[in-house]
Amino acid sequence: MMRHHQAEILYASDVAQLMGKSQQAVTNLIKRESDALPPGRFKVGRLWAWKRTRVMEWLENLDAEEATAQQEPRRRPGRPRSTPASPQALRG
Repeated sequence: MMRHHQAEILYASDVAQLMGKSQQAVTNLIKRESDALPPGRFKVGRLWAWKRTRVMEWLENLDAEEATAQQEPRRRPGRPRSTPASPQALRG
């Protein structure tokens, strides 16, 4: 929930909205001390907060990193096989 359109301080709900996540997802990331959140958070009373400038810089850098990062093919989970099993080899 945005307190003010150009507020200097952004709360977890504001950061969640900017990131396209739910407030609960951001709260869980805070609990895990994840790198998936902007750096420089601090507490205002019982609420976590960030400076708007830090969040906006972090989001811009994140977009730039995603644009320059090469998309690697996703590996399937599990132990890799040394050679793929052919249907003939499986039959005997």
